[in-house]
Amino acid sequence: MAKKKEKAAAKEETVQAVEGELEDEEVADDNSPEAYALTGDYRTDYNEICKRSELAPILLKQRGQSPASLGTEPAEGVPTTYTTKDKYEYLKPCVEVEQDDDNKDSIKSFYIKGWKVSTGILNVLNLAAPQTLTTISFWRCGLDREALHIIVNMLSKVAIRSVSLDGNPECAGHFHLLLSEDCTISSLSLRSNKISCTDVALFSAALSTNKSLTNLSLHNNSIEDEGAQHLARGLRMNRTLLTLNLSGNKLTDVGTKALSEILTSLTLSHEEIVARRKLISENKSALATDDPPTTPGGRTKDRPGSNSRTGSHTALDKKGKGGASGKGNKKQDKMEKPGTKDGRKSDMGNKGKDDKRKGAADAKKGNIKKGTAGKKYQEEKEQEPEVVEFSNPLLESNMSEKEGKIVVPGNYALTCLNLNNNAIDDNGITYLYKALHFQENSTMKRGIKGLLRLTLKNNRYDNESRYYTELVDIMTRRDPFYEQPLIEEDQSNITAQT
Repeated sequence: MAKKKEKAAAKEETVQAVEGELEDEEVADDNSPEAYALTGDYRTDYNEICKRSELAPILLKQRGQSPASLGTEPAEGVPTTYTTKDKYEYLKPCVEVEQDDDNKDSIKSFYIKGWKVSTGILNVLNLAAPQTLTTISFWRCGLDREALHIIVNMLSKVAIRSVSLDGNPECAGHFHLLLSEDCTISSLSLRSNKISCTDVALFSAALSTNKSLTNLSLHNNSIEDEGAQHLARGLRMNRTLLTLNLSGNKLTDVGTKALSEILTSLTLSHEEIVARRKLISENKSALATDDPPTTPGGRTKDRPGSNSRTGSHTALDKKGKGGASGKGNKKQDKMEKPGTKDGRKSDMGNKGKDDKRKGAADAKKGNIKKGTAGKKYQEEKEQEPEVVEFSNPLLESNMSEKEGKIVVPGNYALTCLNLNNNAIDDNGITYLYKALHFQENSTMKRGIKGLLRLTLKNNRYDNESRYYTELVDIMTRRDPFYEQPLIEEDQSNITAQT
């Protein structure tokens, strides 16, 4: 008996020890940075998470605004031309933040410039990121692959729209991780990252299926003709990207030809034809399932069919009376029509319906009479924005079909292309001219214009060549921001006046 009591006491001691250890772990977990519940005040959350992470908090600084955006007059005695700063203040690490318009305790953007960001601070920024955050910028912060994974984790939790990672070349081969399936980025800047053709291949593969990115800047990288061909393949099936900046790279006529070809028409590959047929069959099956199931007698589950085979519903619509023979039930008609107090029939309900139908028909035809209702309708119609929607490129109607090859319209979604500071020669100008000439003379859907802005400064082409002159004429007509240069007389008058 004594031995049994000793064993039971030993078991109780071990159980109590294990429970004590679990309680200690729970207490420790409650004080961990991951267990912290955000309060909505970004500064409080940021400092508390830094404290729990045992990190010295980096200074949070309000981002400076231009005088035009401030909208307030300076106080008396405050200089308006300059402000004094402490010595070396610009060299101290800080996180510049912009407050949210609706919630002043939260932020909508933060900017980090010119100092190496540790993974610890990145984890703090990730855990403290509020739902109001829409813009993040890391300029020359020494980011590596691990740091990029933390940023990707932040993007999966918060719907961030604008991302700038300029000057972080160690991440060059991993930027494709930003374009995940649940990506919400609409503007992405990857300037000065030494992105090579191999790096851009993975990025272009992710770009082909992306549905959110509209603005992409790859300025000042190491993208050559092979990289431009990868981007062209990525843009074959992409109908979201509107602006592409490839200035300051190493493109020649070969890369320019690849980009020009996708602006005209696309000859589908075997894999794309198979995918096209699959999508078409899926759409047909979806349309078939949307219709109510019918039976051989013409009945549906929701509505029984007619007992007559002569089409009684058609006769009813033509004669406007119940029954196939046109003889209706007069008693039933009298009971259905509402009457007045003196027993006379009332036409108010039908009159109101007729007026509404007449007004809708007039509005549809454009025969709006003068009056407040007509003016309001016309104003709303004029102010209504024209929404351009692009369907799946594989579902576009055929432009031609020869020898089993299907040709569909090219990428008309891209509206702005920047090719400044490359090595494009006269042949590249010829390819671009043919592409723009094709777009200008092709029949597009309403609201779709194709490429509207093209910049080609500091390349190797001849400014007086025929195709360059004609390309300038085309873009002058298409560019909505084109400004007519001053003629020599105006310039001479301006110089004389000055």
